Amino acid sequence: MGDTSPRTSVSTDGDTNHDNFDGGNLGDSSDRSKGNLDQKTLRRLAQNREAARKSRLRKKAYVQQLENSRLKLTQLEQELQRA
Repeated sequence: MGDTSPRTSVSTDGDTNHDNFDGGNLGDSSDRSKGNLDQKTLRRLAQNREAARKSRLRKKAYVQQLENSRLKLTQLEQELQRA
């Protein structure tokens, strides 16, 4: 099956590297909690990104399985029409 769906370019080089993240000035307690929240947000975003990647892989496998089933059914239909 030809893949004709439009694709978007997704870079994975910097997806999990947050070493350059600057949490801002962590001077007082409110800034610390904000920095912690930012870390939680980054972690959630990374987890969401990974879940989305796995979902795309599952979808691709499912579509491939459907295509294989379609081909088998087409062959069976042709055999039955010949009989």
